Amino acid sequence: MHTLQGTEFAAILASADVSQAGFARLSGVSPRQVNKWCRGRAAVPRWAPLLALALRELSAEALTILLDEFQTAEARPY
Repeated sequence: MHTLQGTEFAAILASADVSQAGFARLSGVSPRQVNKWCRGRAAVPRWAPLLALALRELSAEALTILLDEFQTAEARPY
């Protein structure tokens, strides 16, 4: 798998219409860390572009529903 460059990650965020601060809030990382990824000062983790692409394709409401369903399913005993 190709390692994503900071500029590529920043472009994905822009295409999803999500700010660096907004992505940080949604993902639970600091805004400073997201900024480091976008400027190429730190490696972009593999999960970050996947979340950004999901944000581009799904509404925040749809993602919230999916998260709630996942958490409910995860809490069920087997």
